[in-house]
Amino acid sequence: MAVHPDEPIGPLTRPGTRTFFGAPQVDLETAESLEADVGFLGIPTDQGVIIPFIRSGAYAGPRLVREARTRLRETRPDGTSAGWFDIETERQYLEGVRLADCGDVLIASGDVQLSWGRTTAAARRIAERGAMVVAVGGDHSISFPVGRGVAEVFGNVDVVHIDAHADFADSIYGSKFQHGSQLRRLFELPTTDRFTALGLRAVDRDQYDDMKRLGVVYASTATLLDEGPAAVVDRLVRPGRDLYVSIDIDVLDGGLVPGTTLPEPGGIGFRQLRELLVAIAAKGRIAGFDIVETSAAQADVHTSMTSAWLIVHFLTAILGRPSQGGGA
Repeated sequence: MAVHPDEPIGPLTRPGTRTFFGAPQVDLETAESLEADVGFLGIPTDQGVIIPFIRSGAYAGPRLVREARTRLRETRPDGTSAGWFDIETERQYLEGVRLADCGDVLIASGDVQLSWGRTTAAARRIAERGAMVVAVGGDHSISFPVGRGVAEVFGNVDVVHIDAHADFADSIYGSKFQHGSQLRRLFELPTTDRFTALGLRAVDRDQYDDMKRLGVVYASTATLLDEGPAAVVDRLVRPGRDLYVSIDIDVLDGGLVPGTTLPEPGGIGFRQLRELLVAIAAKGRIAGFDIVETSAAQADVHTSMTSAWLIVHFLTAILGRPSQGGGA
C-alpha cells in the first residue's frame, strides 16, 4: 500500500558519523563536565607494532568497532541508553546508562611520547569527570598511557591483563614502548599494586622469568580451561580493589578473531572470556578498561563485532541495571 506523503513514516535519515554504540559525542576540550557513566575513547594507533615482523592495521580498531553491529545502539532523547535485551536471561541491560563518545586521541605519528601524553591526558580528563574510561585501540601499547591516566585519578590500582602474550619485555629491539613491553611499563608505575595476567599461552622465556622474579601472578590458557575462569579469578584477583583491566582480543582462539594483530591458536572461547569478565567485575570497582588489537590487517567483520560485544558484556557485568523483559 502506498504511503501518503503527508503521513509520518518514521526517521528519514540518521547521523552520518558513527559513534561507539550510538553514544552522544562529547568534546573533551570544550565540555567542562562529562555527564556520563562511561566515556569511550578511541586510540587509532599502530605506533607500538614491530614492523615488518608483525602486521599492522590496529590503527583502524576504533573505526571498526564503531561500525560493528550490536543491539546496544539506541540513545534516548534524554541522553540515556535504551539498553539491550538478552534473550538468554530475559532481561534488558544497561537501560538508563549514560554513554559518551569522547572521540579519538590525536596521534602524532613519529612522536610516541607526544601521542602517549595526549592519551594519558584524555584518559585522566574522562576519569576526573566521573566517567569510567573505556579505551578502544589501536595496538596494545595504549594500555600504558591509558592506565597511567586512570591511575592518576584513582590512586593505586590493581591491573588485570587478559592476553595470549605476556607483553612484559623490558625492551624490544631497543624500544621500551612497544606493544610487547607496555605492560612492563604499567607494572613499573608507583600507582600499580598487584599485577595479574590471565590467558597466557605464547610467552618468551625471559619474560616468564621476569614475571616470576617480580611477583606477577598469572594463569595460562590451560589453567583457565582446567580450573574454569571464575575459579581462577577468585584465586588470583584481590577483592575490593580498584581495577584497571586490559583486554587483548587475541586471548581468544585465533580462529575466532582472525582480524587481530597476532592471532594464536589454542585460546579460550567467547563465552569463557565473558565468564572471566563477569568474575573480574564482581571483584572490585572497575576504574577503567581497554580493549585492543582489532585490526584491519585482513577483512573480517566478525573480529570487530566480537570486540564490540565484549565491551557490551563487560559493561553489563560492571554496571548491571537489569530490568524485567518479556517471557514467562
